Amino acid sequence: MRPLVGVTCSSSSSNEASESKRYTLPHDYVYALTRAGGEAVILPAGDGESAIRLASALDGILLSGGADLDPRHFGEDPHPRLGHIDPERDEFELALVRAAIQAGTPILAICRGIQVLNVAMGGTLYQDIPSQVNGAIKHRQDAPRYHASHKVVVERHSKLAGMVGAGDVLVNSFHHQAVREVAPGFFVSARSTDGVVEGIESAHDLFVVGVQWHPECMTDQYPAMLEIFAAFVAEAAARR
Repeated sequence: MRPLVGVTCSSSSSNEASESKRYTLPHDYVYALTRAGGEAVILPAGDGESAIRLASALDGILLSGGADLDPRHFGEDPHPRLGHIDPERDEFELALVRAAIQAGTPILAICRGIQVLNVAMGGTLYQDIPSQVNGAIKHRQDAPRYHASHKVVVERHSKLAGMVGAGDVLVNSFHHQAVREVAPGFFVSARSTDGVVEGIESAHDLFVVGVQWHPECMTDQYPAMLEIFAAFVAEAAARR
C-alpha cells in the first residue's frame, strides 16, 4: 500500500449566498506526490485534537502554499503590506507541525509551509520582503509557475542537497514573506543570492524539510524537483 500523505489546503468563501466555505488545493501537489509513489489525503483545517490524531495516523505531512501567516504567532503587529490571513488554518497547521514532530512523522513544507514550520518551532518571519530586506531580488515572478526565475545556493551537507544537488539550483518564486530568525533545532539549507532563506531542515535525525519555492510546479520541466517528493515519500513509506 502506498504511504498516506496528508496535504493541507486553503479555504475560501463562495460568492454565492447559498453556498458556504470551499476547500481548495492545486492539483500539482497531488500529481507530484502520486508520481513519487504516495497517496494524497487532503486535510481541511480542524482543531488541536484533530491535528494530534492526524499526525499520528498519517505516514507524512505536506504543508502546502497559501495565505500569509498571522504575525501574532511570532509576536509582531501586522505590517502594512500583510496580505490575507486564515486564522483557522494557521491554528490547525501550527498544531499539526508540533504534533507531527512529536510523533516523528516526516514533514515536507512548501512556500507558506516553510513559514508555518519555522514559526511553529519558535522562529520568525519577514512579513514583506520588498520593504524589509535591503537589496532583495524579485520573489514574486510574473512568469508561468513551472518557470525557474532565480537561483538558490543549496548547502552541501543537507538533506536537500541529496535531492536536488548542492550549490546553485534554479527555482520558481511566488512569495513576499520569508523566514527571518530560524527556529531552534533547525538550520538553513538554501538561500537566494540576496540572502533570503529558501530552505530549512531539522538539525536532528528527522525528515523535516522546508523549501520556499514550489517544486510541485516544476517536476515535468526539472526532474530534480521530483526527487524532493521521492525522498519525502520514501521516508513516509519507511514510517508505514
